[in-house]
Amino acid sequence: MTHFLKKLLRSFVKELKNIIIALVAAVIIWFAISIQIFPDIVTHVNDIPVAASPTEYMKSHNLSIADGYQQSVSVQISGKRYDIGNLGAEDFTATLDLSEVNGPGEYKVGVTVEPVNDVNCKIDDTNLLVNVEIKEIISRTFSIADGTMTVTADKLIPNGDNLKINSITVEPDTVTLTGNSTDINAIKSVEIRSDFEGRTDESISSGGKAVYIGDNGAIVENPNITADSTDFRVNVSLHTQKTLPLTVQFTNVPEYFDLSSLKYSIYPEELTISSPDASIDLQETFEVGVIDLSTLTTRYLQQMMLPITLPEGYNNVSGNTSARITFEGADDYTFLTYTVPKENVIVTNAPDNYDVTVLTNELSVNVTGPSTDIAALTARNIYVTVDLMGTTLSPGLIDMNAEVEVRRINTKCWVTGEYTVSLQVSEKPEEELPEPAQQ
Repeated sequence: MTHFLKKLLRSFVKELKNIIIALVAAVIIWFAISIQIFPDIVTHVNDIPVAASPTEYMKSHNLSIADGYQQSVSVQISGKRYDIGNLGAEDFTATLDLSEVNGPGEYKVGVTVEPVNDVNCKIDDTNLLVNVEIKEIISRTFSIADGTMTVTADKLIPNGDNLKINSITVEPDTVTLTGNSTDINAIKSVEIRSDFEGRTDESISSGGKAVYIGDNGAIVENPNITADSTDFRVNVSLHTQKTLPLTVQFTNVPEYFDLSSLKYSIYPEELTISSPDASIDLQETFEVGVIDLSTLTTRYLQQMMLPITLPEGYNNVSGNTSARITFEGADDYTFLTYTVPKENVIVTNAPDNYDVTVLTNELSVNVTGPSTDIAALTARNIYVTVDLMGTTLSPGLIDMNAEVEVRRINTKCWVTGEYTVSLQVSEKPEEELPEPAQQ
């Protein structure tokens, strides 16, 4: 048995070459017979990519094809086996027929399939249809001015406790986006984000990237949207910030008045200010305004409002636009009108060549102060001074502004209002003129 098998194996090996030649010849003969007997075949080509180009009408009417249409098709082809037997999707193009599109809406359009090269075949694309949606192309401008565009520098850290971001601006401060109406309407705002990251102790300028924001703050990424600008410059201004207590200054304070007796409160007590430089570090208080004591009547003792104004370039971080001044014990203050006699009117610095006579016999003067001090005051404590220094005189009757004050040591009362005194001016006779100084 073993001898038989060995003999059979030797015989097979000896004839192997003939067997291979016979198989190859059989395949060639079969192929030749197939071509002669079955020369035409029908087959399908799958996954041909679909291209879509807007027509001239669509371009002129700002129409575009929305994403989501069928991206590939399959088509039946027929022809000679040797012509089409090895064709694939890459040998064909498929294009949407958009000639019937006349406005926004949904359409069922045909697909035209053509061979890439000159291939002798028949393509059956008669009933090849694809659903497409046509949308209007619109443009919308987003701007800082109307709040639809914002700018941020969230990764910038001022290098110092007193350094704060004063302002963030962007150039350009508008951007126009273009795309189909659905895509553009999905964008609610545009945010320009600074590229700068890290600490800084000075104002900086850096590049910026536009981020499209949709509903609920979601970021919208859409390659079909185009922008008229992609190169943004973000400018971050740093200011020195300091909180200062508020004070006021008093003017027209008489020599004998005890200013320390006039106690007051200011609201707000302090103000946070930012300045473009470090000069604010040298200030310990902020003077909110000046109070003229001669205008401080009992009405203003109850409450006085002063506007808060800052130099150009400074910012009011606190946001208060006015300060309210109230005086301690205001309800105890009162005013009284005193009749000041002519004897208490003093004329100073009158020219030597003129006689000046006071014609006003009495002057009604309003005095404000604590009720007990007012009660203890008399008209004899009130003096009227008319200073003629720098005044050009001529003979006749003139009215002059007068300074009126209460002359009592450390008085808590003051005169309010403005007053004038009538004077008679006449030239002195030559014999009364003083002798000129000897040289």
